[in-house]
Amino acid sequence: MKKYIALFLMLSLLWVPCAYAAGIPTQQGFVTDNAEMFSSAESASISATATGELMTIHVLTVDSTDGTPADKYADKVYDSWKLSTRDLLLLISAGDQSIELNFLNPDFQSSLNTWSKNQGGSSGSSAIQKLLDTYFIPYAKKGDFAGGTKALINAIHSIGDRAGNTGGTAGNGSAAGVGNDVNRSSSSMFMIAAILIGALLILLLLFVMVTGLRRRKQLSEQQKQLSNLMVQANRALESLNPFQGIVQGKTGELVEGISKRLSAKLVEISALQSEGQGVQPAFYRLAALKTAVKQLQQTEAAFRTALEEEEKHIAVISEADRNVKQRITELKEDTPELEEQLQGAVKETGYQLQEIVEELKELAEETAKADQLELFDPIAAQEVTEDAQERQEKIEQDLKDVDLYDDKLNKFPTVLAAARAKITGIIEQNSLHNMKVKPYDHLEQARVESLTLEAPLRIGDMDEVRRIGASLDLLLDEAVAMTEQQALLRQNNRRDLETFRTTWSHLKQRRDELQARITEARVHFEEQHIVSVENILTEWSTRLREGAGEVAQIENWTSDERGEYDKAHDALERLLSLQDEAGRQYDGVSESLNALNERLDKVQRLFSEGQSRVETTQRMLHSRGLSSRIRFELSLLPEYSQLEQRLSSRPYNLEELESIGRAYDAQITSFVNEANRIVRQKEEEERLTQLAMMREQQRRAQARKRMSSGPPSSGGFGGGRSSGGSSWGGGGSGGKSSGGSSWGGGGGKSGGNSSGGSKW
Repeated sequence: MKKYIALFLMLSLLWVPCAYAAGIPTQQGFVTDNAEMFSSAESASISATATGELMTIHVLTVDSTDGTPADKYADKVYDSWKLSTRDLLLLISAGDQSIELNFLNPDFQSSLNTWSKNQGGSSGSSAIQKLLDTYFIPYAKKGDFAGGTKALINAIHSIGDRAGNTGGTAGNGSAAGVGNDVNRSSSSMFMIAAILIGALLILLLLFVMVTGLRRRKQLSEQQKQLSNLMVQANRALESLNPFQGIVQGKTGELVEGISKRLSAKLVEISALQSEGQGVQPAFYRLAALKTAVKQLQQTEAAFRTALEEEEKHIAVISEADRNVKQRITELKEDTPELEEQLQGAVKETGYQLQEIVEELKELAEETAKADQLELFDPIAAQEVTEDAQERQEKIEQDLKDVDLYDDKLNKFPTVLAAARAKITGIIEQNSLHNMKVKPYDHLEQARVESLTLEAPLRIGDMDEVRRIGASLDLLLDEAVAMTEQQALLRQNNRRDLETFRTTWSHLKQRRDELQARITEARVHFEEQHIVSVENILTEWSTRLREGAGEVAQIENWTSDERGEYDKAHDALERLLSLQDEAGRQYDGVSESLNALNERLDKVQRLFSEGQSRVETTQRMLHSRGLSSRIRFELSLLPEYSQLEQRLSSRPYNLEELESIGRAYDAQITSFVNEANRIVRQKEEEERLTQLAMMREQQRRAQARKRMSSGPPSSGGFGGGRSSGGSSWGGGGSGGKSSGGSSWGGGGGKSGGNSSGGSKW
């Protein structure tokens, strides 16, 4: 179907008539400036004057007519553009330096002949040439093509108005011709519009037909999907047949519920199929077809989801029926082995393990119950079997843990002694006899709690046994860890004390260096620049001394006699942070002092560089002979004297120096900019003078060339289609008036249109 639509569109395009002839420029309004002889504003101005009451002038500029005579080229354009009797074509060829006026209007030709004779000229193409030579050529020789075109258009309108007033019968015939052309143009436009509307209607019809047929096909496919669902539901019901009438309890309830729901779905699907087999919406009812397809898709999706859910329930029943017997068998086979392991554990440890014995009895009862349910209620049997399997796994783990914790209970005194020895070693090695934490209390708590482990172990309460065992491990690990942490803390305190002392010595040295720099800065700068940085240095030096006074207390805390390692750690952290901040503040003081020197250096550079800029600019002016046009004495500037005086006396007020420096720099910059402006002005004057000389040389060369050329020639006008006028090339005669002019000669042709040309 897509191929047919594409073929139809291609054939439709062939119906549209060709608008332009090959090789002829496309018309772009009243002014088609292919040679780019006019600016945008000029084109708009010409277009505004192109239409008169009786005639319309169409202007075409080209680079060249490529060897085709101007009158023949104008004829082709006139015909290709489908111009009427009220239209005149003005063809300007820039490369050929020629202009051609082409039209098919006997009344205007007659009026033009009268005007030419009044001017002392002839008729026919000579009259057209006379018109072009009078109004266009003078402008063209000066390069003002827009001015010449507007002057020519105004003259044509003036002559045409006289033709309209005196045309008589001929005027009426001309008006009839214009009317016929308008009618033909209107008829052509209506035909094109009708073809386009017809094509759009056909495309719309194709779209409706293709879309409607596609949606009806979708409806049929959805009906097939419903049939497939019905087959699937029937198969699901058939899979329940082996269970119906046999199973009871939970399985029976599940089977009955699935069967009822599937039967209901089958009825609904059957009803939908019956409804769908009725009359479907017509193919052109796109909205109704779309709604029907959407509703059927939603219904089919809902049925499919429900059916899949029921199939999952059936799978659960089938899985239980297939596997529960095997699981029960495995439980029966594993029970004797568990009983044998229990007897071995009782014999080996001497414990009664009553709770594990009870667990084994309950396991046997659950297995027997599952065995009874397996035939008539596999779902309930499966649930009982799952509980029995969990119990079996717990019994297996409990029997393994009996040996494990019995061994752990026997070895605990040894483990406790090893932990005590390790803690004692750490204390002795790091002198922690007076530490505030009590690891031995944890060891004692572990010893007492270990005495409670044997009772639950004897009766086989393995959950309680595992809880007590985990608590023992945690107490032992915490006792050792807290002792190691105290040892590490004391070591770090000692290291941090040494770091503090080293940093304190370094900061004290930096403070002395900064104090010396401040004392030196007072010699160069006023007190207002120094006071803030000195206050910062004094404040942080005082805070550091106060911090150093706490060192003795910290050493006392971290000694073995006090054992206040945590307090010492917190105090050291605070002192080290204080030192870090003091270092940053000292850096800020140093940067502030550096900034003072940089500000002073900047003003001094500004002063010296200003002198160099003035000297360089004065040398440039002197080399171009412009010294007399601008006078500037640096020593006479008030800012120069003030800056020189301030820089020679200390201490400096930087704000005052910078203010004077900015004014000093502004004066020099103003002088430099003015000097550059004068230099550029002189260079522009020199460039304009040189350009004027070049233009004068070109003008003289063109004058010599015109003097060496012959005078233009002209031809007569006659025949059915008149042609004549002057052109850069010549003029001719014919029934269709054409005339032109050129910069170089004249010529003409015979034919239907009046045509004439000239050259500039």
